[in-house]
Amino acid sequence: MTFEAVLFDADETIFNNQGIHQIITERILEDLHLPKHLAKEVHARWDFHYFSEQAKKFDARGFCIDQVNNTEALIKALKEFGCEIDYQQAEAFWAYTVEEFSKRSTPYPDALETIDTLQQKGVKMAIVSNGDKEIINLRLEKAGIKDAFAFVLAPEHAFPLSKPKPAIFQHSLKLLEINNAKKTMFIGDNPTSDIRGANQAGMFSVLIDRANAFTNLEGLLKPKMKVRSLTTILELF
Repeated sequence: MTFEAVLFDADETIFNNQGIHQIITERILEDLHLPKHLAKEVHARWDFHYFSEQAKKFDARGFCIDQVNNTEALIKALKEFGCEIDYQQAEAFWAYTVEEFSKRSTPYPDALETIDTLQQKGVKMAIVSNGDKEIINLRLEKAGIKDAFAFVLAPEHAFPLSKPKPAIFQHSLKLLEINNAKKTMFIGDNPTSDIRGANQAGMFSVLIDRANAFTNLEGLLKPKMKVRSLTTILELF
């Protein structure tokens, strides 16, 4: 099959974010005069509330603004450790997220090689993410690969859609002026938001699973192809 375009998820597909959220948590605890040794536990609860709320909002509205969800989850996590802050205080810590991700999150080497090769071959590329559009663009600029992508599609008030809703995948096809979803490859690291959505939209779904963590996926969560390195997909171009 000849593919006309490749759509990428951003976080943990293109960008390596390992350990960054922990650093952000430590900075917040320091500002709040809380023991830094609590960072691992607070981080775990922050993640728990983040993904729990994200799932609820997907079901209820079909989208979730990353900054809002991040802020609400932080308030809930800190409350469990006896620290109550209001929304305005919590929202101020978003600056740490922007700063640390922009500084520390860098593309995986296999992602850079794959993007460079596809760009040389003239393949259309774009990013479809549930993350923050500003942070994604800052990292793309820093890595020198922003021009490789036709656009970055992410949830915002002007665009109230999130993965795995099929509509966000269909909208990306419209922007790319592609009529046949089967001729578009979607690559992501999350079976639920990436693979399910791509499969529902009729795209060729690819799961990037560098740690080989997913072994028994079924139904809409099962990708058409699973790879440990993004460079593997180059065999199809």
